[in-house]
This record gives sequence, structure tokens and C-alpha cells, in this order.
Amino acid sequence: GNMKLLLACVLFGAALSEVYFEETFQDGDKWEDRWIQSTHKGAEAGKFVLTAGKFYGDAEKDKGIQTSQDAKFYALSSEFKPASNKDKPFVVQFTVKHEQNIDCGGGYVKLFDCKLDQTDMHGDSPYNIMFGPDICGPGTKKVHVIFNHKDKNHLIKKDIRCKDDVFTHLYTLIVNP
Repeated sequence: GNMKLLLACVLFGAALSEVYFEETFQDGDKWEDRWIQSTHKGAEAGKFVLTAGKFYGDAEKDKGIQTSQDAKFYALSSEFKPASNKDKPFVVQFTVKHEQNIDCGGGYVKLFDCKLDQTDMHGDSPYNIMFGPDICGPGTKKVHVIFNHKDKNHLIKKDIRCKDDVFTHLYTLIVNP
């Protein structure tokens, strides 16, 4: 009865969704052809590696990229076609696993304008959306949601706490029209 109808509506809605970007890291080192490592920080830049990490459910299916060196700067980007939330929700979703009992660092994504010079991307590169966990000591454990509009950052007012454990966490941002 009602459950079947609801399920049919959910499936129909999912079928109408457009995926602008999806990365599963399931094709070995080919991810390095799709992602551009910024060279802005020079020798201070760390290298990402493909791994399932120290613990996982499936050694192949659970692979993702991981920072490989402590106290380094990391900046990696991949291009996708322009997207909009005009007349429909826009969803950003990704997982983060801090295996090393993180003390200070971020695991966030930034969505940039199409004009971004990917090889020169850095902390001050203008972005449209910044979203994800930021942890620094016992005082800062929050999920950032920042929208940039007309060169001004707009932070959400709600304080969303993030986990600082060693498990995988799914982060989902839904931007409604």
C-alpha cells in the first residue's frame, strides 16, 4: 500500500537526479589522471595516496585518497561541469576518516568557480561553497558550511559539531533553491 507508493516516489525522484560529479576511486591509479595536485605550496605540499587505510570492510571497495605526511598542506581538485541549484536541490556528499586521532586539520571540500587555476589552488583561492569538518584541539570541532556570494563569506549560524574519532563519517550538504 502506502510503503510501495512512497518507495516508488523516492526511486522516481532519484531517477530524475543529475549527478555532476562522482568519484569512487575504484580504478586503481587512474584517479591521478582526473585530479590535479596544486603546486602552490612547493615543498610544503603533501602527497595523497590511494588506500583503504588501516581498517576497512572491503580492501578494494573502501579505497579512497589519504594524506600521507603530517604537517603538510594538501590541495587537490577535479573539474566537473557547471552545476546549479536553480529549481532543484543541490547535494554535496563525501566521507572522511581520520585514522590518526587528528589533533588539528580539516577534511572539507570547496566548490570553486570554473576559472580556478587548479595547479595554483591555495587557501585564499576564491570559492563558492566550503563544507566539511574542521578540528583543532579540544576547542574546535565543527562542520563548516560557508557560502561565498559577491566576494563575501556567509557562515551558517548553526553550530554543527563533528566527530574526531577514527571512524568513517558521511557528510551531506543539501542546498535548496
